[in-house]
Amino acid sequence: MKIRLATWSFCVALLAAVTACGGGSGGDSMSSSSGPTDNMGGGATISGTAPGATSSGAITAFGSVFVNGHEYDISKASVVDDDTGASMSSSSSLEVGQVVDVKVASSSSDSAPAAQSLHLHPLVRGYVDASDSSSITVMGQSVQLSGTTVFSDHRACVFAATNPCDAVDGVSDLGVTAGSGASATPGSYVVVDGYLFNSGSAVNVVASLVAVFDAPSTNAGMAAFKAEGSVSAVSGSTVTIGALSVNLASAKCYASGASTACASAFSVGQVVSAFASASPSLPAASFSASAALLRDRLPVTTAGAVIELQGGVSAVSSSPASFTLRGISIDATALPAGTALPVVGDIVRVLGTVSTSGTSVAATSLQILRAAASASYAFQGDVSSVAAGSASNTYTLTLLGQTITVNSQTRFADFSIRNWFGDRSSSKPFNISTFQTYLAASSSQHLIVRTAADASGNLQALSVTIVRASAVSGVAGVVDASPAPVNSTVTGTPSTFSIHGMAVSADPHAIQLQRRVSAISVGDEVLAVGTYANGALSVSASRSFGNFVLDSGPPRQQDCPGF
Repeated sequence: MKIRLATWSFCVALLAAVTACGGGSGGDSMSSSSGPTDNMGGGATISGTAPGATSSGAITAFGSVFVNGHEYDISKASVVDDDTGASMSSSSSLEVGQVVDVKVASSSSDSAPAAQSLHLHPLVRGYVDASDSSSITVMGQSVQLSGTTVFSDHRACVFAATNPCDAVDGVSDLGVTAGSGASATPGSYVVVDGYLFNSGSAVNVVASLVAVFDAPSTNAGMAAFKAEGSVSAVSGSTVTIGALSVNLASAKCYASGASTACASAFSVGQVVSAFASASPSLPAASFSASAALLRDRLPVTTAGAVIELQGGVSAVSSSPASFTLRGISIDATALPAGTALPVVGDIVRVLGTVSTSGTSVAATSLQILRAAASASYAFQGDVSSVAAGSASNTYTLTLLGQTITVNSQTRFADFSIRNWFGDRSSSKPFNISTFQTYLAASSSQHLIVRTAADASGNLQALSVTIVRASAVSGVAGVVDASPAPVNSTVTGTPSTFSIHGMAVSADPHAIQLQRRVSAISVGDEVLAVGTYANGALSVSASRSFGNFVLDSGPPRQQDCPGF
């Protein structure tokens, strides 16, 4: 993996606006030949749920497939692209971060969950028109990045035998559209998986995966360019999705499972997918779609169907007890006595049943996976030890003197080999079941671990990534109150401070202070990269990509630090 300042910059793919997130995806799928079809049907039992349950969430690991904490056997499952209707018998197209709706097999059981099919449903396909440290704009959609957003690069040049290009591994590596109209140079072409935000939010999508591909050819399929989201305005044959005006005058439109006139097909508040094989004029503000499809927020809308959802809470009401998850109204009145409601920003998992309207869920159980108030830290370095935890499928990882809990919610990736996209086969599964043995067998023991800390300071791993062996180590997070930072402007007199109890000693020449920051202070968000030894990180005077301290000042967003 590259080590450079752009890759290590603050707020790269971080949970900056989790309090705003909501939304969802799913519903009908569209075939270019036969029109829309129902993407989910009946089913059997998934782990910890009732017969007929549907599970919707991001893939966290392989070796079978892990979704919402369940390990599904996919040996007999098909993979369906809900945008094109294409069905594949191979799971080679799957990767960590993709959001899938899992239809369970008739042979599935609590002890051995098995999938009949996995339905893919990316929300945006197009060129990156703008970016900053925590978001990108694609097809007029503002895409919010988070601490667990995965970046992957499938361009041919990444795998070329000669003169390969560097793989995109963060937002700062993405190209951005330059110029406008006919003279525009397109930015990186990406496919974004994730969840829709609530209608009316300034952010349209929270991304779980940003996958980079070569630009589509002129004969690309009808779904080469796509925008999906809540309709905010309708005027004749034009609908507005995010900041994109979608012209449906020449499109084929589908709603409620049938072809329909585009002029009256959709209304404000509905979720619509718009597609075309050709890119709009860039930067994308208007789009002539060749097809448009009404979507359901829930992946299954059958009244009484059991469903499992995971995501961020964007609104909460105490009377009656309810909250909004991925833009879906969750009725919390039937939760077991004593169950506390989540707060805005919590990451939760809900099990419940679909209401008679088919648009909301009555929750029967609620699990808070990560509290909104938790702090974020990131660490890079050589692993010291891995031990089995006290609970099943948990481990205690020691990295840079930090004790970190790894569990089934942690996302896993191995970037230590060049062709890591092809290393997802069942012969080398990297997941919570194989975590300890897989890591022990890796030729690289160098990790990047993003974490969340609870009120007591206990660290839980959000993601564990194996990267190529390196002498570089690093830490990112908020500077501790004790001991107070010691600052200096004289080269050779180190500045000393700590991040989550980890001592950092930095030569002032290596320290970069952002505008309006005069010195490292308690509570500042700091990224430090250097050499780790004897319980401390040392940053020498020679400022370089593998040796620097960046202080961005007081936190401006809830979760920011990371590599």
